[in-house]
Amino acid sequence: MPKIVDHDQYRRELLDQCFDLFAEKGYSTITMRQIASGLGVSTGTLYHYFPSKEAIFEQLVEEMIQQDMLQVSSEVAKAKTGSDRLKRGFEFVERKQDYFLKQLLIFTDYYQQIRRDSNQPNVLERVCERIQPKISEILGIKDPQVAEFVFTVVDGICVSQIYGCNAANFSTQLQLLLKMLTAYLEKHEPSFLETEML
Repeated sequence: MPKIVDHDQYRRELLDQCFDLFAEKGYSTITMRQIASGLGVSTGTLYHYFPSKEAIFEQLVEEMIQQDMLQVSSEVAKAKTGSDRLKRGFEFVERKQDYFLKQLLIFTDYYQQIRRDSNQPNVLERVCERIQPKISEILGIKDPQVAEFVFTVVDGICVSQIYGCNAANFSTQLQLLLKMLTAYLEKHEPSFLETEML
């Protein structure tokens, strides 16, 4: 009897493995043949599931962001106060520091390559439009500009790590950001820090 394959599950498994391939080779240089080889499948099998390298990347980004949002939501949901939500969110980022650094490098390489080829909105722009409001919701921050600030500063801390700036210790910088946000929110959204989150 032939083996029954769950094609959606198999596609997700291939995508999971693609993250490390893109991190190792970079979006701009890796080819479909190299991806297939790295996955241990034929190029025909790869093309059966994904019509192009860009399609692989776009689906990978969508899956990663969805998983990231689910994981941080689960982590932050345990918090009793807004301040604890921020703390747990930053602890999540710190625990997954290596992953987020790789993700940033892959996204930057993709952005550099795709900008040369097209003026159409790319997957990163589309995802950012969705995740920034989601971060506001997860952290319980009402002001979307503050949530965008958090997103931008965390990315900046990741960039400093990539550059090898030892002065910008990841944990220390996140703790400083937590103190700054706590002070700001105490003044502008006092109930955020004291009340139990729903």
